[in-house]
Amino acid sequence: MSKTMQDSTIQMRQFLSARQRAREALITTALWVLYGYLWLPLISVIAWYLGVDFAYETVVKAGGPDELILLLLWFSIVCLVSLLVVVSWSGFQYSMFKGKGERRTRETFLDPEAEREFWQIDAALQEQLKGGKVMKVSLDDEAKISGVEITS
Repeated sequence: MSKTMQDSTIQMRQFLSARQRAREALITTALWVLYGYLWLPLISVIAWYLGVDFAYETVVKAGGPDELILLLLWFSIVCLVSLLVVVSWSGFQYSMFKGKGERRTRETFLDPEAEREFWQIDAALQEQLKGGKVMKVSLDDEAKISGVEITS
């Protein structure tokens, strides 16, 4: 696999250039930011409603600012416990997979000679197959590759 693949349909990370990987990461980040941005109006309305209702109930009805401070203390404790759980779980997962690379299995590639033997083709035909982007492959009666016509 001497040349990098330029087709955007089939992409293997090891065949992508640094520029293509950076473009992918930038587009993915931009789309996640856009997705979060689209949720902001609904989140803002709910937070505003809950905040106004919470402050009114606590300060006016339930006993004044002392009650509000107590509830904010409990709220901060719940947030800290949640943060501790998430950080602990992330640390556990990191330690489980540290140094193991990606969890996905990687494809093993044949060396050129084994590939020619598998497909039962010669070196010139193999280079044609690797060099073309769009091609028409001819098969003989035994379903072996007999020729390649590059159409691009």
